[in-house]
Amino acid sequence: MFGKMEVHGVEQIPSKERHGRPIYQFTLWFSSNLTVADYALGAILVTLGLSWSWVWIAIIIGNSFGAFLVGYLASYGPSFGLPQMMISKIAFGKKGNTLFSAAQWISTLGWFSVNAIISGYVLYYAYPNLPLSFFVFISAISQVIIAFFGYDVIHRSEYALSYILGSFFMVVLLLAIFSKPSLPSFPGFSPLSFAVALAAVFSYIMSWAPYASDYSRYLPEKVSRKRVIAYVTFGGALASLWMEAVGMLVSAATGNYTGLPTVLLSFLDRYGAFALAVSVIMIFLGALSANVLNLYSNSLSLLALYQKIKRKHGIVIGAVIGTALAVIGGLNFVGYFEGFLYFLDYWITPWIGVLAGALITGSFSANKNADAGLLMSYLISLLASVPFMNLQVATSGMINFVGPFASVLGGADVSYFVSFALGLSLSIVFKRLSL
Repeated sequence: MFGKMEVHGVEQIPSKERHGRPIYQFTLWFSSNLTVADYALGAILVTLGLSWSWVWIAIIIGNSFGAFLVGYLASYGPSFGLPQMMISKIAFGKKGNTLFSAAQWISTLGWFSVNAIISGYVLYYAYPNLPLSFFVFISAISQVIIAFFGYDVIHRSEYALSYILGSFFMVVLLLAIFSKPSLPSFPGFSPLSFAVALAAVFSYIMSWAPYASDYSRYLPEKVSRKRVIAYVTFGGALASLWMEAVGMLVSAATGNYTGLPTVLLSFLDRYGAFALAVSVIMIFLGALSANVLNLYSNSLSLLALYQKIKRKHGIVIGAVIGTALAVIGGLNFVGYFEGFLYFLDYWITPWIGVLAGALITGSFSANKNADAGLLMSYLISLLASVPFMNLQVATSGMINFVGPFASVLGGADVSYFVSFALGLSLSIVFKRLSL
């Protein structure tokens, strides 16, 4: 049997229905990060002009810190038994959380569309006799089915995919190493390039934070929070680091640093038709592993906005709109929309900081003044980080804005770290003052 249909939406999971082990947090976040997005990021990092030691420092710090934040929020799933946007609603209030749930719904919808295009294009590359829109539709349907069944089937699927994709990309990594790639050598250190590399790596993996407790909320209440944090952090960071290494080495081996999945396909085509066929399937499965999470969390964020609809209806709404965007937009849509989605990431870090501060201090209250205090902490943190932003780099030139502090820092964008640190500090201070 494929699996039991999930009956819950965004309400609290009853104690008698809690189940699972923390180890499955590792397999879920490991498989969902073995994707072409991380591969593409690795390819781009090579072009920034950093020495290899500084590239690896950026990758290790960015992935470790970003994955830790996802793990930290995921560790509260068992305590609350709620999806991430519902925990956020407790902190910020129903009205105050509307903006965050809406931003998460737009973000997940956008990433679903982008991944549907990419996975559809991989199939189209292998069999171009049919239109791209057909393969985008096939890709979306496969992801809808798993997301429709819900939490348990998603975990089972990601568990299986962690072995399948892990084995495949281990082979790819070894092939890339033994192909003796011509690695470009850059001698120096550039603050701008390092900041771009660090922000790119960090912003990608930490963007999973609004999904975090969606996939841990069924765990027993007394499960070890430290184990949840460790498994989520290690699973996400390891997979991202792994795929970024594959992206760097394959790009160097082919001399193509665009990060397109077709570059990976052309590299594996060297080893024959069978290797190419397997790689098409694996890249498709990698997109599926990430997109199932995008669609499932998209439905939960919609329910956080309007709880009267059912989860299955949210899945259908997200799938229809996301697939339509993918079919209408086509390949030209990906580059521009990814820039927009990375722009949206700016809302996440101050939200993580404020929510983490509220969780640390336990400052959850039905008091409207408490909600207002956390919202004020968020707004101050976000606004204070604007002078540190370099939107020109973050959006690939779509938005021509470089903040004054970013200019002083040579164009380095450290706004993510400023907004997180300030949000965390302000929410803790607010709690201390309200005692």
